[in-house]
Formats: sequence, structure tokens, C-alpha cells
Amino acid sequence: MQYIIGVDGGGTKTESIAYDLDGSEIARGYAGLGNILIDKDVALKNIELSILECTEKLRLDDCVYLCLGLAGCEAGDNKTIIQHYLKGRFNCPIKVINDGEIALSALLKGNDGIMTIAGTGSITIGEYNGNEVRVGGWGHLIGDQGSGYFIVMEAIREIFLENDLGLPDSTLTKEIFKTTNCDNRKQLLQFVYNSNKGEIAALVPVILKMCENGDSTCIQILKDAGVDLAKNTIRAIKLLGVKGTIKVAIKGSIITKIKIVKDEFNNEFVRNAIKIKLYDEDISSAKGAYYQGIRKIKKEK
Repeated sequence: MQYIIGVDGGGTKTESIAYDLDGSEIARGYAGLGNILIDKDVALKNIELSILECTEKLRLDDCVYLCLGLAGCEAGDNKTIIQHYLKGRFNCPIKVINDGEIALSALLKGNDGIMTIAGTGSITIGEYNGNEVRVGGWGHLIGDQGSGYFIVMEAIREIFLENDLGLPDSTLTKEIFKTTNCDNRKQLLQFVYNSNKGEIAALVPVILKMCENGDSTCIQILKDAGVDLAKNTIRAIKLLGVKGTIKVAIKGSIITKIKIVKDEFNNEFVRNAIKIKLYDEDISSAKGAYYQGIRKIKKEK
């Protein structure tokens, strides 16, 4: 039985799913982080391991297409590195795209529209009338506005600002100290500079808990995240020149599961008089590989 493999790799996990040519899922595999900007060797091995687990009970020779949607793949020659690493291991056409592109194909079933992802990192991408656009997603050192990493770093900046203003430690500061096993800002500084993007983003539940308890700083940070994500989406809409009601898909725990972020995301479109049709389906981004693969197979027939 011929099949297509889709791989979705980000800052914390890598998921591989095999689909038959009718689009039905037939196998899955998982591994750790798949963003080679964080750790190239670890990410490459995780990508390979997730595919091998997925194909454990399948014939590798029956795989007709392998499509990988990976965070960080567009930096430098990362796409070439990934393809070269996999080429000798899997004997089929291999395509490497960013995690936003594969998620867009999954949620919009290969149709035109715009996708905003906010998980550990963030990115907005779109396709319309043959044109493609990307806004944000330049990595945690440059952007990733509205992402889990960005939210936590905004909170940590507030903690150090307290010190600079001579203010007593807030409840937020105490909670962050407690969660990171730090006794002071010097130790917190070491934690930040010795941690990867995923480890820092893992502190989002602390910010969410503080928000639910009415902490005004955390409420504002999460609201700002929603606005930032909407602004990037609006920039993509303008760059593509989309008219009328726009299909906008969202993906990632920050924008789909945190109500205050999602609400503020939607509110920003209302404030700008932009009509959208929101797609928020719980579907693996790896399904986008199926639509990418089937489109390629049909073109070749």
C-alpha cells in the first residue's frame, strides 16, 4: 500500500504521520524537538526517529512522498542539511517546508488562505492566487511575537524592571522564582541564558495562572500577544491583497487554548473592520503533507 508521510517539527516535539492515498491515517511516530536552530544534531535525530517509529510496521519502499514542516528550516542552509540527512535514509521524494506552510495546508485542506501559528514560536503565512507571503516567524532572537517564548520573556523583563525601579518583588516574580527553582534575579538570569526556547516557553502556565488570579501585568501581556498575532495576520492580508471575507486558520496552544489571547486576536480584526472566517480545527499539521503530496502526484499523472 502506497502512502505519504507528513512530519511536523517544532520547539518541543516532532510528530510523523503516514496517510494512505485516500487521506486516511495509518500510522504515527513521535520524538522530541525538531527545530534545528535549537540543537541541530538532536533535532535531526528526533526527525529520523519519529519517521522510523511511524514506519515501524510499514514498508519504507511504499512511501511515495515525504513532506516535512519544520520550524527553523529556512535559516541559512538548513533545508539542504535536512534533505541531505534524510536522503540516504528514505528513498522517496523529500520536501522541506516551514511548519507554517504544512499547517496551512492541513487546516485549509490545500485551499488559499492565511494561517497564524502561536505555540513555542509564532509565524503567519498565506497563499492566495498563486502568491505566497510570510510575516514573522524569524526566530526567538528577532521576533516570535505572541508566542509562548515571547510571552514568558515579557514577564521576565517585568521582573527585572521591578528591580530597576526599586520595587518589592511582585507575586509574579515570586511565582517565577518558585517554578524555576531560583532564589534571586541573578539565578533567574542564569536560567534564562542557559535554557532553550522550549524550556522558557514551558513557563506559560505560570503566566496563565497569574492572569486567572487577576494579575494586571499578566493580563496585559496575554492581551498584547493576541494583538501582536492579529497584526501579523493583517500584514499578511494586505501583502496578499485579499479582498472580502478572509479565511484565517489558527494553530498552536497559545492562540487556540488561551481564551484571552484568542479573544483579543479576534477583537483586533473588528477594530480594523476586517471580516474573517476563522478555522480552528484540532487536526495535526502533518495532514498538510497529504495535501501537498496528492497535489504533486496528480500533477505528475
